[in-house]
Amino acid sequence: MLTNYLKIAWRNLRRDRFYSLINILGLTIGITCGLLLLLYVTDELSYDRYHAKAGQIYRVVTEIHEPDKTNHWMGIQAPAVRTMKEKYPAVVNYVRFFPGPGTFQLGEKRFAEEGIFEADSTVFDIFSYNFVVGDSKTALHAPGSIVLTRKLAQKFFGTVNALGKILRTNDTTAYQVKGVIEDVPKNSQLRFNALTSLSNTTRKDNDWGSFYVTSYVVLAKNTDPKIIESKSPQLYEAHMASFFKRLGITVAYQLQPLTSIHLYSKLDGETNGDIGYVYTFSAVAFFMLLLASINYMNLATARSARRAKEVGLRKVMGSVRTALIGQFMAESVLMTTLALLVSVTMVWAMLPFFNTVSGKEIEIGQLVQPQFLGIALGIVVFTGFVSGSYPAFYLSAFEPAAVLKGATKGRSGSLFRRALVVTQFSVSLVMLICTWIVFQQLDFMQNQNMGYNREQVLTINYGDNQPPGKYETFRRSLLANPAIQKVATARAAVSNIGGRVILGVESGTGMKDMAFKPTSIDHNYLNTMGMKLVAGRDFSADFPADTSRSVLVNEATVKRMGWKEPLGKKVMLGSMPQNGQTAPPTAQVVGVVRDFHQQSLYNPIEPLILFYRPVLAVTHIKIAADDADKTLAFIKQKWTEVYPDKIFAYSFLDQDFESAYHADVLRGQIFTTFSVLTILIACLGLFGLATFTTEQRVKEIGVRKVLGASVWVWLYYSPKISRSWYCCRFPLLFQSPGTLCTNGCKVFRIRQTFTGGCL
Repeated sequence: MLTNYLKIAWRNLRRDRFYSLINILGLTIGITCGLLLLLYVTDELSYDRYHAKAGQIYRVVTEIHEPDKTNHWMGIQAPAVRTMKEKYPAVVNYVRFFPGPGTFQLGEKRFAEEGIFEADSTVFDIFSYNFVVGDSKTALHAPGSIVLTRKLAQKFFGTVNALGKILRTNDTTAYQVKGVIEDVPKNSQLRFNALTSLSNTTRKDNDWGSFYVTSYVVLAKNTDPKIIESKSPQLYEAHMASFFKRLGITVAYQLQPLTSIHLYSKLDGETNGDIGYVYTFSAVAFFMLLLASINYMNLATARSARRAKEVGLRKVMGSVRTALIGQFMAESVLMTTLALLVSVTMVWAMLPFFNTVSGKEIEIGQLVQPQFLGIALGIVVFTGFVSGSYPAFYLSAFEPAAVLKGATKGRSGSLFRRALVVTQFSVSLVMLICTWIVFQQLDFMQNQNMGYNREQVLTINYGDNQPPGKYETFRRSLLANPAIQKVATARAAVSNIGGRVILGVESGTGMKDMAFKPTSIDHNYLNTMGMKLVAGRDFSADFPADTSRSVLVNEATVKRMGWKEPLGKKVMLGSMPQNGQTAPPTAQVVGVVRDFHQQSLYNPIEPLILFYRPVLAVTHIKIAADDADKTLAFIKQKWTEVYPDKIFAYSFLDQDFESAYHADVLRGQIFTTFSVLTILIACLGLFGLATFTTEQRVKEIGVRKVLGASVWVWLYYSPKISRSWYCCRFPLLFQSPGTLCTNGCKVFRIRQTFTGGCL
């Protein structure tokens, strides 16, 4: 029976090639887009699931409650997870990641690298990484050990067989390569280029006041993480209450499942995916398949007159309705299967381009994975049955006697087709509106005033505080070039101000310890960055005491403290003294800086206190827009002359800013592309429907042309519109003399060159 269905379906497909082509093309576009979007979705959902213990691994993060706000930080204290393992049997293992060295030296070559961390030797017991060379069990046990990724090993040594090779840092610390692993997969929120042994550095394992360590724990199977979270008060009372309780600060820990971090975690300073986009793209994939299915329904019901006699004869010959439904569903599934075969080929060809647009690294091999094949099979079943359901039930319901006499249910089918067309274009319009909203949002974020001027500002990170004499030499040599307008130094780049410290600050009830974001700048910083003062003065080289007696604050700090007159308010350069301690120096607020964003617009503006330091790690250089390459070459030359032992590595502030929204831009491009394709699918169906309608009206068109109707122009004359000829709208094209126009006039004559006129 099934073989017979498929044979007849194949014959019908070949007999009406144009109809089949329109259907297959529409289904192919819909299925191709659906497959690509679902590949994106499955990749987003696959983050960190390749680890063997993924279901037991949790990241420990901090929830800090201050009297007036709550912060969620990715970092925790160094001894926290070690203490958890010692006290709670449910914690099987742990690993910590500390910031590692940023530069390496190999002979005369120097390398500036990102993604270098110091880690506990347990890292390879917890996470699953494939070793190219070396032993995962001992790789980070010995002091001075380092494990490289394949990419970094190739860059340093030109080969992955780098066991025993020696790397040095600028401070002459030596690391021996103990292993090389495959590059960390891109579908991982924990990414690095190299790991060094933590035992190489002495860490303050009793420091419960600093939150800067990224930590993970492995829990015993079937352990509820809420049990460990509920132990936070015990750890707080035992190790933190003595210095945090007096500040009104409480600390709690939260355990995030490793596999949910990418889509659900929104901690300070973190850039992740968004489960909202997964839902959105899944919905887009569904609607694209639905639109392709509607095309099939439309054309199938439009061709009902051609199939009516076939249905009538089959019923007369004894065919039951279920058999006819099976026949039409088989045709639909066959059409969908053919479209799927073409779609898989298109996905294979378009995957590199899609990876570029989406920022993914989906490999060709994933197209033969069971997961992808299951998705493809699901699409065939869904699209085949959805697109074939209405035509199958509609056509199989024809009465034999009626259809053999030439009567069909044409009107009801026509109304349903119109409803489907309206649905198609409604969905397409909604997607276009959503696309417009997405790009309006992106435009807002990218062009929003951040509170500083990021155009043509070059950033160089020295790595640590620069020697004062060398920095001043470097600065003066740069300003000798007319293309270099301003130079300033700061502790950190404006888009990377992080960390909080406890400072004693004057409040309405006296001095009070509170947590603030601190940073240090020189007296040229505000001018170089285009920041504005709303009150007071800037730091000045004419006031040497500014280094210890003056601070600047932003408007967020003024608002938080409730200061009506911020100038002159006191700020301790540390926390308030306890138990007879010596009080730290006290500075006064000399100026208030207009609020500026320290991170992207996704993050709120934090209360900030700025200290004056003449020389720091980061140099900002404002350059002219003309001949930037020549200016860069000049800056590099001067850098090499002053800092011959340092690598010249730079970035532009506007590029750093745009990188914060890079993922949003990519998602916007994806959404736009598929929105346009939904319009294409809808237009393709409308084209096929119009073509079929034209075929049905061939005789009518012929009669009208014989009577003198022209192909394009139907002109009407109306005294209400300046007594001039004008073109009627489409619904009035086929009118005969005596018919009323929309303005109440009557068509009064027919000519060869035009038809109709209104008195």
